[in-house]
Amino acid sequence: MTKALDAFMSASLRRLPLSISAVLFLFAIATSLPLIAQDDITTQNATSGFNGLFITGPASNPLSFLNGAAWRTTGNPAPYDFHDFAPATYLDAKLPNWIDLQAEERFRYEAYDNSSFKANVDDSYLLNRFRFQVDLHTPSWLRVTAQVQDSRAGFQNPPIGPPNTVRWDLKLAYVEIGAPDQHWFSLRVGRQLINYNNTIIANSEWRNQARSYDAAVLNLNAKREHLGIFAASAAVPQAYGVSPHQEGNNIYGAYGRIDDLVPHSNLEPFFLWRVQPAEVVEPAIAKTTGKENEKAGGVRFKAQAHTALDYGGEVILEDGKVGVQTIRASAAQAGAAYQFLNVAAKPRVFTQYDYATGNSNPAHNATHTTFDTIYPTAHDRFGITDLFGFQNIESVRAGATVEPHRRLTFTVQGLDFWAADALDSIYNTSGSAIVSNKTAHGRHVGAEIDGYSWYELNKHFNLGGGIGYFGGGQFLTNVTTSHSYTTYYVALNFKDNGKK
Repeated sequence: MTKALDAFMSASLRRLPLSISAVLFLFAIATSLPLIAQDDITTQNATSGFNGLFITGPASNPLSFLNGAAWRTTGNPAPYDFHDFAPATYLDAKLPNWIDLQAEERFRYEAYDNSSFKANVDDSYLLNRFRFQVDLHTPSWLRVTAQVQDSRAGFQNPPIGPPNTVRWDLKLAYVEIGAPDQHWFSLRVGRQLINYNNTIIANSEWRNQARSYDAAVLNLNAKREHLGIFAASAAVPQAYGVSPHQEGNNIYGAYGRIDDLVPHSNLEPFFLWRVQPAEVVEPAIAKTTGKENEKAGGVRFKAQAHTALDYGGEVILEDGKVGVQTIRASAAQAGAAYQFLNVAAKPRVFTQYDYATGNSNPAHNATHTTFDTIYPTAHDRFGITDLFGFQNIESVRAGATVEPHRRLTFTVQGLDFWAADALDSIYNTSGSAIVSNKTAHGRHVGAEIDGYSWYELNKHFNLGGGIGYFGGGQFLTNVTTSHSYTTYYVALNFKDNGKK
């Protein structure tokens, strides 16, 4: 009976007509309408380069990529140095075909000096994150998924809590009808990951808790065109128990992808609509809140040429209202990387430019012009120190990655930062103001240098470490007593996707 139903559903889903091109066209001309969600195929490629590659170095090495190609550099298919260890895969082989298990474990030691540019505000601690997932499914069209997660910090200075400590949370709990990689449509409802675009809507996997969304997601797929339509609310991490989402704090959207407009490329138009009952209007000057009704439209292009050159860019425009202020903000980025495949250690050089608007006069400007990065990936958006968010910032980055051994990479990068507007604040990855300048004497925030490495022991384990140093410029010397920041980490990741 189940096989017959699977065959009927698969055939029906494939026969139904759909013009995704027409849907994308209507989406492009109707971005003023409140749309509602996610394309899992796009989700798999949420990093900044074509087909999952990184334009910049592979700093975050997301755990979700462990069982796939080694996207950190070349996706090397060569054998691993150590024998594999895959207990979930072993258990799956003993279970019925309609049950899949997954397990993840991440252990990380990290430390920092001079937090928030305050002298002697230092800390070091251990982070542990465990995940266990169960999937119940038919061969192709129905899936029920649940994942529990336990995240804890040890030896951390108080207060102890999110995002480092969130004990036994429900990370995933959804039902999915249809398979995004097999059918022209699929629908996923429940607690899930949304990771379209590291800049503005993602799950930020580097954090100990990371981000989940309570959402309804409709995926539409044709041969070259893909569209995700979603309504979602981000879960708010709690120290104990199942983390809820905040009622009224919602994001709706449509995220598209068109493949191969030029060979080996993705063009990704998107529209997001965010509403919040109480958002800080101008974090640079006060904590006054107001209702937010914000729309963001943009397009991202990423491509690869001759297997060695990766390049891409993105433009985002925002408007709407927050409190009594009108929103008018924008952001852009562009980057490129080239790998010397026929040279020893396969060096890969990269560069990137980022710009997000600020506010030239936060106290008296009736228009809110500081860009809102919404739900970004936090790690390595601007270097591995993770000091800054994509708001009121201008950044230039350059670096190189080498692969001296088939599963080992080393990366060095340098970054230079300016405030887009000298009288606005600089912001952290959560959107909170760090320090605000009182004069217009200098936009230069400072410079950073990072070094990090990753080694893949086998298909399910990798080991890495890194160190980053930031030195402040004139923007900071005007308003802080400490102008430097140092961070370092060592991490061990394990992920076993079972049968997948």
